[in-house]
Amino acid sequence: MTTPESMHRSEFTGALWPTATATAMLAVSSPPVRGVSMPRCSRFYLLLAPVLMLASPPTSRAQEAPLIVFDHYHTLSEIQVYLEALAVRYPELVTLHEIGRSRGGRPIWAVDVNDPSTGLAEDKPGFYVDGNIHGGEVLGGEGALAFLDRILRGFGTDAGIAALVESRAFYIVPIVNPDGRAISVDTPENHRWNVRPTDEDGDGLVDEDPPEDLDGDGRMLQMRIPDPDGAWAVDANDPRRMVRIRQTADTTPRYQVVTEGVDNDGDGRFNEDRVGGVDLNRNFPANWSAAQFASGPFPLSEPETHALVTYITARPNIAAIHTFHTSGGLILRFPTLGDQDFGFPSADIEEYRGIAEDGVVLTGYQNFAVEKQSIVDLMSPGHGVFNDWGSKVFGVLSMTTEMWAHAIGQGSEALFRWNDRVLDGGGFIDWYPFDHPDLGSVELGGWDRWSTSSPPESMMADEIERNVDWVLTFAEKTPQVAILDASATRVGDGDVIRIEAVVANVGWMATATAHAVESLGTARPVRISLELDNAALASGDPVVDLGVLPGTHGGSPERRDVSWSVRALDDSRPVTITVIVTSEKAGTARYVERVAASVSPRL
Repeated sequence: MTTPESMHRSEFTGALWPTATATAMLAVSSPPVRGVSMPRCSRFYLLLAPVLMLASPPTSRAQEAPLIVFDHYHTLSEIQVYLEALAVRYPELVTLHEIGRSRGGRPIWAVDVNDPSTGLAEDKPGFYVDGNIHGGEVLGGEGALAFLDRILRGFGTDAGIAALVESRAFYIVPIVNPDGRAISVDTPENHRWNVRPTDEDGDGLVDEDPPEDLDGDGRMLQMRIPDPDGAWAVDANDPRRMVRIRQTADTTPRYQVVTEGVDNDGDGRFNEDRVGGVDLNRNFPANWSAAQFASGPFPLSEPETHALVTYITARPNIAAIHTFHTSGGLILRFPTLGDQDFGFPSADIEEYRGIAEDGVVLTGYQNFAVEKQSIVDLMSPGHGVFNDWGSKVFGVLSMTTEMWAHAIGQGSEALFRWNDRVLDGGGFIDWYPFDHPDLGSVELGGWDRWSTSSPPESMMADEIERNVDWVLTFAEKTPQVAILDASATRVGDGDVIRIEAVVANVGWMATATAHAVESLGTARPVRISLELDNAALASGDPVVDLGVLPGTHGGSPERRDVSWSVRALDDSRPVTITVIVTSEKAGTARYVERVAASVSPRL
C-alpha cells in the first residue's frame, strides 16, 4: 500500500545546524541574520529554534559580571587571565589555543568560538579577526578583544549575535605581536616590531643605544637641543611646533630634535640602535621584498608570522579576514600596492566597496576600499603585508581598520588643530626645561604616546565599540549555503521516489572570491550530494557540482534546482534520503527525509 505524503518524516538542517540528526523545520519570510535579504513568503529552511529561545535571555547569563572592561590598555598577563576566564565561563563555545611563541618566548593565543549544538566549526563559514600585529598599535589588540567579548557576551543576551554565533565559526588572535605590545604597554616606548636583536647603526653591537625616559615621568618624548647647526626652529605662530629651517643664512635660533635619551655607545648620535625587530606586517609571503625596511631575512622568518599562517591555513573554512590597526580613521582593502589593482577582479572590488560602506556609516572613517592610489600616496604601504597574503594568496576578502581618526596626511598644523579640538590640547606635552646628564640644559616635550597612535584611555571604549559594530556587519556578510526547499515523493504506487531540492547561497558574499576563481584556481565549487539508505540511484548524478554561487548583495538569492530519482530496494522497509550541500567557505546544509514503506511487511 502507498503511504500518504503526510506520513513522511522530513528533517531540514541548514547552515545553522549542519550535523544534527533531528531538527525543527520552519518556514520563515525573513532571515535570522542581519544583512541577508530574502523574498517575502519564500520557504527558507534553517534551524531557528535556538534563536527564538534566546529572544528572552537567561537571567543568569544576562547578569554575569563582565570579565574585561575597556578602560585601560591591558597588560599581557591581564589578557591571559581574561582569555583563560573565557574558557571557563563559556566552555561549550570557546577553545583556547597557544598557537606559537614569540621570538621573546611569549605565548601567542588564539580563540576558536563555535556553538557545537549547531555543528562542527569546519562545517560553517569562518570569520578571522586579529589585532596588534604592530606592537605599539595597542588599540588594535583591544579591538580584537572587544570583538571576542561582544560575541560571547551577546550569545546569551542578543538574538542577532546568537544567530551569528550559531551559524558561523570565529577565529580570533587578539595579540599577534606580544613582545611589541609588552614593550609598548609596560614601558614608555612605542615599539612597532617584534624583538629580534639588530645592529641598526653598523657598529657591531645590537640594541645598545635605545631611547630612555630620562626624567622618570612615564613618557618617552623628544628632546629640543640648542644647536647653531641644527635643522629645526620654533614655529613663529605656535611655540609647540618645530619647523625645518630652509635658509642657511637665517638667524633664527636652531635646534636638534631627537628622541629622549642619552648617547649610550658614545658615537655622537642619540637612540639610533634601539631594541631591534622585524616589522611583522612586512614578513608575509605576498609581494615580499628584501629591500623593504624591517621585512626580515625571508618571508615567515619570524615565529609570530609563521604561527599565524599555519593557524589560518589549517582552517580552510575561513571566508573573510579582518585585522585591527591604528591609526588615522581609515578603512582599507588590499592589495596594498596601487599598481596591482590593474586586472584585479572588479567583482571582488565591488564586494570590498559594499563592506566598507557599512564601516563608513558606523565608524565615520574614510573609505579607501575602492581606489588604491590615494591610500598608497597617503601611507606609502609596503611589501609582505598580512592582508595582501590573505587576499592574494589565501584568496579571501581581507580588510583592515586603521582605528582612531586624526588629521593623518594633512600636515603638522592640522594635527595640532585636531589635538586642540579633540584632545583639548592634551595630546602634545608642551616643552619644558630639563638638565640632561651629558648635554646640560635642554627641553623635553612632544606627542604623548596615547594621542596619535592610540587614544587616551578615557576615549578608547567609544572608539572600540563602533569598530566592533562594523566588524559584526562584515562577519554577517560571509557566504552561507542553504536548502530553500526540498521534497521526496513517491511516483504513483511504485518503488520510485522523486527527490527535488532548491539550493542557494543566502549570504551577502559569493561562495568564493573572483580572484580565487580566476587567478589562484583554488576556489572549490559548491556541491550537492545524496546519501541513501534502502534505495539506489535511478537517475541523476550522485554528486552535482554547482560551481561558485553568487552572494545576494542584499537582494534575493540565486536559486539552483536539482532533482534525482531513486528506487527503493526493499518495499517493506522505509527509505531514508539525505541531501547534503557542502561549501568550503559557506558551510554545510542538510535535508533528511524518511519515506515510509510502500507495502506492509509480511508477518
